[in-house]
Amino acid sequence: MRYRLAVPPDADLLARLDALAELLPLLSGALDIREVFPHLSRVTCRVLPHDALALALLAPDRESLFVHALTTEVDFQRPDRIQVPQEARHLFEVPWDYLLCDDMATDPVMRQIPAVVAGLHGSLRVPLRRNGQVFGGLNFMSRAQGGFTAQDAPVAIRVAAYVALALAHKDLADEAARAAEVRERATALEQRVRSLTDQLSVLGHGSPRRMVGVSAAWRQAVGEAAQVAATDTTVLLTGESGTGKEVLARFIHGASPRAAGPFLAINCAALPESLIESELFGHEKGAFTGATQTRAGLIERAAGGVLLLDEVGELSPGAQAKLLRVLQEREFQRVGASRVLRADVRVIAATHRHLRTMVDRGTFREDLFYRLHIFVIALPPLRERPDDVLPLAEVLLEDIGRQLGRRGAGLSREAAPRLLAYPWPGNVRELRNVLERAAILAGGGLITSEHLALPAPAPPQSSGASDPATAPRRIGLPAGTERRQTLPDVEREMVENALVGARYNKSEAARALGLTRAQFYVRLKRHGLAI
Repeated sequence: MRYRLAVPPDADLLARLDALAELLPLLSGALDIREVFPHLSRVTCRVLPHDALALALLAPDRESLFVHALTTEVDFQRPDRIQVPQEARHLFEVPWDYLLCDDMATDPVMRQIPAVVAGLHGSLRVPLRRNGQVFGGLNFMSRAQGGFTAQDAPVAIRVAAYVALALAHKDLADEAARAAEVRERATALEQRVRSLTDQLSVLGHGSPRRMVGVSAAWRQAVGEAAQVAATDTTVLLTGESGTGKEVLARFIHGASPRAAGPFLAINCAALPESLIESELFGHEKGAFTGATQTRAGLIERAAGGVLLLDEVGELSPGAQAKLLRVLQEREFQRVGASRVLRADVRVIAATHRHLRTMVDRGTFREDLFYRLHIFVIALPPLRERPDDVLPLAEVLLEDIGRQLGRRGAGLSREAAPRLLAYPWPGNVRELRNVLERAAILAGGGLITSEHLALPAPAPPQSSGASDPATAPRRIGLPAGTERRQTLPDVEREMVENALVGARYNKSEAARALGLTRAQFYVRLKRHGLAI
């Protein structure tokens, strides 16, 4: 075996190089180079005779070559992959023009292929380059030993340049097609979301089903809901209380194949531990004191539809085990029964808690966590979607007016800025409550800032203070905090709410609480919330 270095082409080769011009329109019009590879070989053979021509591309591991195209006058089985020995891999890293081999039987790479056994000996290899990097090569093969000379190299190099250009154009075209496909899917999803939102808004006119929101964060959550709606996958909705988890769950139900079935919801935190299993799974007559008749549970009554388990983190250990069986085996038993029933229900779970932390503390089953954590949609708090405050207010006032038997109240010029300036710790639920009270006080007229009864905006800070537009958001006491809670309990809940609101981004959560990262980590450690 002997390798040779490239030499510049002389004038005698110009005619041979000119003859290759026919390849340009051939390659530029080809969608797949493999379809025109035999024609390419025939054209090249006029000025560079060969008995076989192979196009090989470097594998991602840069340790092997895939045979992308092959044309041959010799009968042998085409190899799909060629392993490159360690001693030859430097050729992918160092500059070289071409390699001549008089007998491939002595070459550590080429002797692996059946062509050698079939009687091919001479080889002329040229690299394919993109941005200076070798990504493959062309191998011209001949029956004759020493069938190629250095005078053939410029022709082979020119063919390789054309092939590399054609492959680059195809890659660009593929990327453009993929980008267009992504844009088309995004547009289709946006149209589907808009259509579903319109349909469900009509169905839910005057009810809490209406989907309202123009902010990017809300549109992302709704887009994810639209994508998962068509499946039967379990969904976990996370976010602070009042962010619209039930609204989104109803949206998923209405956009799913189970839309004709029932939608049932239960707040797992609202029932005592002694009743939750009976409520979910039902009970047999005499199963416990007061069970005077057999009763189907929500799992059974929601057959063919969707069951929303709000505040799923509050389930007792026994209920968690039974829910896991429903999700895993699609079966359950009523309390006090031995008969196993099939569960035909899609479960959507919701929580404002950090379930991963609860798993670490041993208060939530890890296997159930992973069963619920298949498709998670994080709902942003209202303070992170200020663009949605006024559209929500408009729709809520229409619904409130309908409920009160009057036209929906309007907002005065000074009331709207007050709504936008308030951080809404209770989210959409608090917004509705404030507007309902204001609408009653307004008596059918315009709602003023006095009717809203919101805290006055904080006075401007003295010079040297941060710009309010860039100042960190502060999170107050969680909505519904009871005064009998201890301060550590309140602090822990504030930290948990901040984590949920920041989608578990610790830096964002620290800023929301007005803490440095170090101070925030101290509180995480203090309350066993390290994540």
